[in-house]
Amino acid sequence: MVEFEPFHSAVNRIPVLRDKAQGLAEDGMLPEDLFATGKAPGHDHLEPEKLSGSIDLEMIVRTPLVFGEQTVDTNGPKDRHFIDLPMDGDGGLVVPPTMIKGMISRAYETLTCSRFRVFGDTEDREGQRRPKSKHSDRLTYRGDPASALQLVPLRLEKKNSDGGFTAALLQGDTMVTTDYREGRIVYPTMRAASLQAGMRGHAKLCLKGGLERLERMTPHLKEIRCHMTLCLHGDRGRGARYAYWQVTHIQDNSGKFVEAFRIDDSVTTIEDMDNVPGYVYRSTAEGDSPSKLFPRKHDERVFFDVSRGGPERVVVSEDVLRDYRIVIDSYIAYREEEERLNLPLDKRHRPNRATAEARDGEGAPVELKEGDLAYAVVERNRDGSHFVRQLLPVMIGRRAYRVSPRDLARAQGILPVSDRDGATAADRLFGYVVPEAEDGARRGDVSSRGRLIFGAVDASRAKIGHKEKTLSPVLQPKTTSARRFLTDSEGRTPTDEKGAPLARGEHFASGQFLGAAAYPVHRTLVERKNLDDSGFPRRAQDEVVLAGRKQDNIGVRLTARSWVKIDSRLRCRVSFSNLSRNELTALVWVLTPKNLVPPRERNDDPRTVGFLQMGLGKPLGLGALEVRIAEGGLHVISGKDLGAAYEDLSGCLGESESQTEVSEYSFAEGVRAELERQPWVQALQRAAFGYTDGKEVRYMSLEENKANNQTDFRTGKPKERRGLSPQDLHGDGSHRCTHIPPDEKRAPRSQGPRPRYRRGR
Repeated sequence: MVEFEPFHSAVNRIPVLRDKAQGLAEDGMLPEDLFATGKAPGHDHLEPEKLSGSIDLEMIVRTPLVFGEQTVDTNGPKDRHFIDLPMDGDGGLVVPPTMIKGMISRAYETLTCSRFRVFGDTEDREGQRRPKSKHSDRLTYRGDPASALQLVPLRLEKKNSDGGFTAALLQGDTMVTTDYREGRIVYPTMRAASLQAGMRGHAKLCLKGGLERLERMTPHLKEIRCHMTLCLHGDRGRGARYAYWQVTHIQDNSGKFVEAFRIDDSVTTIEDMDNVPGYVYRSTAEGDSPSKLFPRKHDERVFFDVSRGGPERVVVSEDVLRDYRIVIDSYIAYREEEERLNLPLDKRHRPNRATAEARDGEGAPVELKEGDLAYAVVERNRDGSHFVRQLLPVMIGRRAYRVSPRDLARAQGILPVSDRDGATAADRLFGYVVPEAEDGARRGDVSSRGRLIFGAVDASRAKIGHKEKTLSPVLQPKTTSARRFLTDSEGRTPTDEKGAPLARGEHFASGQFLGAAAYPVHRTLVERKNLDDSGFPRRAQDEVVLAGRKQDNIGVRLTARSWVKIDSRLRCRVSFSNLSRNELTALVWVLTPKNLVPPRERNDDPRTVGFLQMGLGKPLGLGALEVRIAEGGLHVISGKDLGAAYEDLSGCLGESESQTEVSEYSFAEGVRAELERQPWVQALQRAAFGYTDGKEVRYMSLEENKANNQTDFRTGKPKERRGLSPQDLHGDGSHRCTHIPPDEKRAPRSQGPRPRYRRGR
């Protein structure tokens, strides 16, 4: 039994509850100019009551900072990926002001519950290019064995005039239905029979002529007749419990049933069924073996139905066919990503039959035809009949969620601004570009320039480390994993009506909300614990461990040849113009490290502060910066006073501002208290502060993830204490750890003799 240590998730989410924020603004609980939508002010004049001036920022690097240009060295047995800090001609560090802007804009966007300013586009806030994301498409996820047992084999029989099909549900042995019982023990029964595809498996190939003859007798889609035996899996305490039909004899061209497979004596057999008609379904691409598709796969399938009245007929709609194409496209995308990464051929996943045929079509849309076979997700109508929800090419493979990220974001009101009237606080302050402006659109319906200007970054007090650091693999956030990205309408982890964790297929459903990605600060690193002799986090350099063995694949790791050391100091001047008092107050709030501390963690220690983050490796704890307004660094002038200075030629913007105490720009007590009650503010504070219990902030290990994804074979729901999401970053429990319980080993059952039965057709 593996014992897992409690931890804090390195990737989490901050709720984005725009409807709630706007409602509070309409009720006068929060400032409208921060939480309501509206036009960005123009730049052609200064409003008398608005404020202009500058802020001098001081930024202290509290955990090593890694950024710069990435290069690939191909001179060696494996490609190596490097990153180097940008330097000027004199050897001084160059920090792009856009990085500072991106860091601050993320915090301001979160505080004001603004729209996502970037959503699946090709450029992030720090100006770095990244692959285009298809957030408009419905995402797919990998189904689990439990959900696989609920699939119903299906054969398309007739193309209908509306583009859909009439199909037959081939439900297998309907006398057994979906489970075989021994006393109180239930063995869910696979509906499709196993046709072993070679020597590997629970039976011995004994067909004269061997594998070559077997493949000639059982090509893909062929109708055959066969004998089969009901077998039990997991009845000896090893593996999941289920029952399956194993093909043993196949009818040859002469009408004789020849023995193809002899079931191993170690397998418990229950009964036999003779002369069963069915259709061969080979999910493996032509010329491949099943083990190449999936290492433990050794069977193809025979779809059959022995209902007395024959198979049930159902309609497969055009919408279902479109979903099938989405699933196939997701397989193709994964294969193309492996090619893009130039993975060795032996490390790439083999395409299933449907994917291989689609790729051979060179971009032509995936089309199903009469006589094709597939697996169906079916649900019941009120009258007891079935309807098809989804079609799939393989049993344990990818499935489509019901709603796309873009559809959720649209319903949530957080898609990037599309016109001047829909701009949120962050859009109005930092500027925006409408992603898909309409033809003929002008001015604010196309773009708006921000009212902040970030000057050159003074990095003269930066200390550079030159000792190479090979980073742990930084995993790209997989939106498909869902649990790290979704919330309910209150900002909490989505659950079912009983408060239990959702099954995977229940994520990305209507009514759920997208959260903003968050990487909680590693406070132990801020406190200079677990650092190597050069001040770099040890854990950030760890190799991946799988099944107790280190996986040192240098091809997926990034080596920093230079990096910014702890205690380095950066300075930058931010000029602003035409800000409302609330806008400036919100900006000052973000730039005050004490505000980024959860109320339960506050004390009089000046070191108790929160941090903003910048650069690469945030999940590893890198790039935490203490960002504050420098002493005497706030200079403000009103539009009225600035106008008077221009009028009498006594000053101008950049010269006439008065030094102002930061404390003058604070929210009123009622507003401050209301803000700190909101889930998104609490989550921002927790992510910026981290945790004081000394527990590691890390990814879930592969072993933990495997344990956490265990499901009930009968329902497809997570098992008890499984299906856990990252701990909510807000609420009374935001400081608590996530703990994946260890696996519970089942004692093997004693085996006694079982009677065998035979059914004929």
